[in-house]
Amino acid sequence: EEKKLIEACLELFDRDLVVAIQDLGAAGIACATSESAAGGGMGMDVDLDAVHVREAEMSAAELLVSESQERMLAIVEPADLDELLRVVDKWDVEASVIGTVTDDTDLTVRHRGDTVARIPAASLSDDAPLLDRPTRRDPLVSERWDEAVEMDVEDPARTAVELLSDPRVGDPASVYEQYDHMLFLNTVVGPGHDGSLLRIKGTDKALAVTVDGHGRRCELDPRRGAERLVWESALNVAVTGAKPIAVVDNLNFGNPEKPHVMWQFSETVDGISDGCRHLALPVVGGNVSFYNETDGRDIHPTPVVGVLGLADPAPTSPPRLDAGAEGMVVWLIGPTGAPDLAGSLLQAHRGRLTGRPEAADREAGTAAIETARRLAAVVPVLHDLSDGGLAIAAAQIAIHSGIGVVLDDDLDWFGEGPHRLLAAFPPETATTVETIVAEIGVAARPVGELGGTSLVLGTDSVPLSMATEAYRGAIADRLGHTG
Repeated sequence: EEKKLIEACLELFDRDLVVAIQDLGAAGIACATSESAAGGGMGMDVDLDAVHVREAEMSAAELLVSESQERMLAIVEPADLDELLRVVDKWDVEASVIGTVTDDTDLTVRHRGDTVARIPAASLSDDAPLLDRPTRRDPLVSERWDEAVEMDVEDPARTAVELLSDPRVGDPASVYEQYDHMLFLNTVVGPGHDGSLLRIKGTDKALAVTVDGHGRRCELDPRRGAERLVWESALNVAVTGAKPIAVVDNLNFGNPEKPHVMWQFSETVDGISDGCRHLALPVVGGNVSFYNETDGRDIHPTPVVGVLGLADPAPTSPPRLDAGAEGMVVWLIGPTGAPDLAGSLLQAHRGRLTGRPEAADREAGTAAIETARRLAAVVPVLHDLSDGGLAIAAAQIAIHSGIGVVLDDDLDWFGEGPHRLLAAFPPETATTVETIVAEIGVAARPVGELGGTSLVLGTDSVPLSMATEAYRGAIADRLGHTG
């Protein structure tokens, strides 16, 4: 239904058959009608009897606030109505004429012959009540910050296989391959990479998109965790050669009537604001979901941040995880320091949720984004370090490329510090890479090479086939997919 609705809307836009359009999200028809009317300084007369429904005998209140998915409210000139209905019928999408725009600034709602509501439209969209809920940091947060995070790993390659079987880093192909992700053959870099890249036909430009979330890190420090999501998403579109230009967010929390949950929410909003302000990124949309709890236990604060990027011009051959080849050198680019394991994937497998995540370094983050954008034009493989750190990033490159990787000893295998990248490229490209990182002023050094048939992390190794099996089955096995 969503795909049909998208195609119908695209044709309506192409044929200039709508004056304005709004998706029906929170509060359904009540929100969409009041916002659309108030936004134009107008009113609206709505007949709920005209709304097409799946269930009969719904009350007026139920019809107004229902949040059924895949619905849009379109404002249409009367002369274009018949053609609009023909278009949506062609795409097998239901449509109903539920009202008219008026010039009296009121939202008037009728149901079964009665006027069930008449209220200034702006009162719903602009004058909603403001709640000043109490906020308080949970003392457990400070206790976690004070607890040291130490996890020695003697067998990094075997540990990497363990982590690769986790759905948080495993292969998502069994999900996205169920859907059309080629988008009229405009997809240059598809799902499964740091960011996807879509060509804009008729130009040399492309759009990049990515989405990131990390509930465990935000549970430990919602402000730091949320800001780091902005930086990570921005870096993920930069890896495709794009400049980050806009943000959307999806904020998920427990019961806001609990002061510590409201504190998490407030800190998260501030963290996203901090990152967006520094990167000059507008937040162009989003939603908030509260009261996510089971038997009184709240979920981790889980903001999800999506970033849109513009590549102008787009790289001729943008970096891909599957572009590795025998003999390529592997470089680690970005800040070095103590491993950041607080809230990490390794901690999720080996210990309790403790520690305080490293804060974003705005200077280092800006440099990493610029480095990624410039390297995207010259290196075939570029991958940010996130869940699982260096070991998982290297393993993903090896698995996608179908070739082994050998990394040096005594590296920060599983730390998840921000603003770091792995690059793989032919040795003859090293001079160009050295020039770029020197001009920007970021730390960079070779840490290994691609080749062979094993995942070799220092002195520990496993067959690449073992790592691949764990990675490919992380999600597919849970869904019952066999390939």
